Amino acid sequence: MNNGFYNIKRIIRDLENSQTHDLQIKLLEELADSAINYRDYLINKKKSNTFEENSKNLNIRTKKFSQEVFLYKSVMVKNYYEGDYLERFAIIRTSDLKTSGVFNLHNKFWKAHEVIGGNIFASIPLGLINSQQRSILENLNWNPVNVDIYELIIDSNVKYGKADIINYISKIFDNYLLVKEVYGNIYMVLHYIV
Repeated sequence: MNNGFYNIKRIIRDLENSQTHDLQIKLLEELADSAINYRDYLINKKKSNTFEENSKNLNIRTKKFSQEVFLYKSVMVKNYYEGDYLERFAIIRTSDLKTSGVFNLHNKFWKAHEVIGGNIFASIPLGLINSQQRSILENLNWNPVNVDIYELIIDSNVKYGKADIINYISKIFDNYLLVKEVYGNIYMVLHYIV
């Protein structure tokens, strides 16, 4: 067990025995900080365990090789698969891209990078567009975001289905696209840091 848990117990004991208001406030602040640190420790431990568990089941590794800036338009609802939200979102995305003059660039880029899965529905690399186009998109609620780019290293002796790969990636990354570079036949994960 991590020392953070014992530290929380010690602070609670000290708090129970404290007699001054100032000391109680100081201990409560220390308790809050310790609780947050311990929570972060547990979350990171869980992610690490999940990653190790998944990598034992599937012989797939990720290797970060780049970071780029994309313009990204976020969805505005939590359950975007319910109803026709994504259809309406796609209409707005297309309108934004045409208004800014980047519709053809966007389509050319995404035709070269076949989207296999993920939960990002509107983005374009910032390096493909000029400052005027960027300004228009930003006024239409597209925001710059850093994107870590990972290559998937998949054991060539094992054949995985797309669903296996998507399931694996979704347990590691929160906001991502799994893409296959058409010309190089390389699987990549675009991890959006939002």
